[in-house]
Amino acid sequence: MNPIVVIHLLASVLVISLSVPLIRRKVKMNHWYGVRIPASFVSDEAWYDINHYGGRLLFYWGLAIAGTAGFGAFLKEQNWIIYNWTALVVILGGLALVVANIYRYAQKNHGA
Repeated sequence: MNPIVVIHLLASVLVISLSVPLIRRKVKMNHWYGVRIPASFVSDEAWYDINHYGGRLLFYWGLAIAGTAGFGAFLKEQNWIIYNWTALVVILGGLALVVANIYRYAQKNHGA
């Protein structure tokens, strides 16, 4: 099995695990953990709202990483290079979409 798949599976578990407390609104305003953009520090309501939304997006991004890894786990060695590049696009492209959507959401709903 491609060793990169294991890394992707571990990354997906980490992302999903970190997103759940955000979705459940369990993370108080802080400077270390959560969606830390200027709009989220405006108020407690903005913090929990933006982190809830961002947590959901991160959760789905984690699922996409896991799905990509699950697909890659069954590929033959001659396809590993293609998988590695495709997975990189999914991971970085997904992260870019998550960040862009969080900023868009914050601007639309919290006037940031």
